[in-house]
Amino acid sequence: MGIICQILFHNNTQGVFYAGQTISGQVTLSTDKEIQIKAIKLKVKGFAETHWTESKNDMNNKSTTESFNGYEKYLSSKCFLLGSETSPEICLAPGTRSYNFASQIPINCPSSFEGSHGRILYKVDVNITQPWIYDSVFSRAFTVIQVMDLGTYESVSQVPVQARTEKTFGVWPFRSDPLTLELNLPQTGFVPGQTVPVNVLVGNESKIRVHEVKVGLAMMITYYSDRRSDTNNERKSVAKLKADGVMRNSRKMYDFQLLIPSTPPSSFRLCRIIEIGYQIEVVAKVKGMHINGTLVLPVTICGVPIAPQMVQYVPDCSAPPIPEQRALSVVEGDGACAPAAPPYPWAEGSSLPPPSYAEAMHTYTDPLKASQGQQSSESVEGNSYKPLYPVFNMPTQSEKKVDTEIPEKKEKM
Repeated sequence: MGIICQILFHNNTQGVFYAGQTISGQVTLSTDKEIQIKAIKLKVKGFAETHWTESKNDMNNKSTTESFNGYEKYLSSKCFLLGSETSPEICLAPGTRSYNFASQIPINCPSSFEGSHGRILYKVDVNITQPWIYDSVFSRAFTVIQVMDLGTYESVSQVPVQARTEKTFGVWPFRSDPLTLELNLPQTGFVPGQTVPVNVLVGNESKIRVHEVKVGLAMMITYYSDRRSDTNNERKSVAKLKADGVMRNSRKMYDFQLLIPSTPPSSFRLCRIIEIGYQIEVVAKVKGMHINGTLVLPVTICGVPIAPQMVQYVPDCSAPPIPEQRALSVVEGDGACAPAAPPYPWAEGSSLPPPSYAEAMHTYTDPLKASQGQQSSESVEGNSYKPLYPVFNMPTQSEKKVDTEIPEKKEKM
């Protein structure tokens, strides 16, 4: 059977950790025959990478393809379980042996992410060096959640906010009366699992019928190359609802209850090559050749509900992350393991309920698409790892949606 390697985590079997915590686990190696090796090396890595290509035609209509790449490292720690880079060959006897390890996750690491043109990945590698053959590498990825990136969350409003826009159809002197969209939110910071009451007022003074109104949460991703001047933008729909439209010369009030699903937190400062933002979008779909009315309001998706008394540590966003080189250690003793990290990064006795964890399917890129659009320098689990994000059972308002249509009364001239 050769060598079988199993990587387990002691203090979170799902492999989800918060930035600043200590990850502890166990590597178990099994073999049924003697094997000559030079070293067994354990690594804990964290990095971000981006890749995309663009095709262009020159003056002679000849097509050329240019590649864009970015890379940034957050965590790079290693130690030897057996041997070293300079040690002589070692005979690994048949049987099973286990090694316990512990590693500190830097407090300013960005949250894990998997996208179409880039990713933020954390993983444990076991590299077995054997003479005259290629190294055997076993890997297990884990999720890191950034709890409180103040550089991103400082703009979060805890009071009601409003946005408004008007749109007309046609050109002067045949321009229509306006189609008005008004959006009201109780705040601008939310967490997965929370139901957001989205209040929308549509005032249709035009003669164009609005046949449908849509509300949704969209994730806006910007990928950068190492040069930073090269970017690739992507929009992904995270959640959406729709309702009937508005007749001519009428107004209608909508009360949507938009559930925020599992999704990565907003991030603008901690990763140099991947930025993640969110916005609430309102679309009033109109008939014919006319352009729909749209209204957008930026919001923030947080790693935990924003409440400073619940957070025990805050990352320093004044400087870029520096990879930790000495954060990994092997814990000696049979059955030993590192002291367990607190399961959640907020104080004991907090009224905040513990979250569940779920995959964000809208961020997942399947292996075929990844091989076409994202050139990975590190192969982990077939390039199909799905991060898990916390989902909180937050108290919400009634999920009943109420639409109220108010006829528009025209004054006589």
